[in-house]
Amino acid sequence: MSSTGLVIFDLDGTLVDQEAAVKQWVDDFIREYDAEYALRTWIVDQLTARMPKDQAFARIVDRSAAAVESSTLWDDYRSRMPQLVTLFPDVARALRDLREAGWMLGIATNGMADNQIGKIERTGLDALVDGWIVSSEIGIRKPDPGLLIALAERLDAPLEGWMVGDGFETDVEAGRRAGLRTAWVTDRPRAGTAADLVVGDVPQFAVEVISR
Repeated sequence: MSSTGLVIFDLDGTLVDQEAAVKQWVDDFIREYDAEYALRTWIVDQLTARMPKDQAFARIVDRSAAAVESSTLWDDYRSRMPQLVTLFPDVARALRDLREAGWMLGIATNGMADNQIGKIERTGLDALVDGWIVSSEIGIRKPDPGLLIALAERLDAPLEGWMVGDGFETDVEAGRRAGLRTAWVTDRPRAGTAADLVVGDVPQFAVEVISR
């Protein structure tokens, strides 16, 4: 048990570069199905919006007129994302530093378990954190704080510490509702936000918290 507390991280856009992986998948889709390149930005927006991803593929097939079932695309996306995502720079070092400073680390992510756990294992995050939970496992999505509560229970840890994520309406709100301090990871901060800390990335968060 950590003597300092628990830090819960979001996954996509916080620890791993989901947007870069999505762009690679979209480029491959456009080539394979001869879709118009002008649709690239729209498709990327569909797949990076904060909503269940399965809902996007019927729209993508309809607008691109691709000769493929939306369920087939969804299956391909889920299977390839773990292969395409990478950690943001210096995330591994930041997580090791936090652990050495006495923090217990967890991941609470919305999404499908096979896809999200695949990312965690493929990027080596499974060796850098103490555990994780995915919304599809228990049927609770952030900003519902139940996902964070379930993770703390899984880790046998008090729900005391930080929630860190790039989603203000999902991650920061879930952390606030769970009674945690919150860190918003963003390069576009807004005035008057309710996060306890605003940082550009996870390494900056680690430096700020360890130095306190």
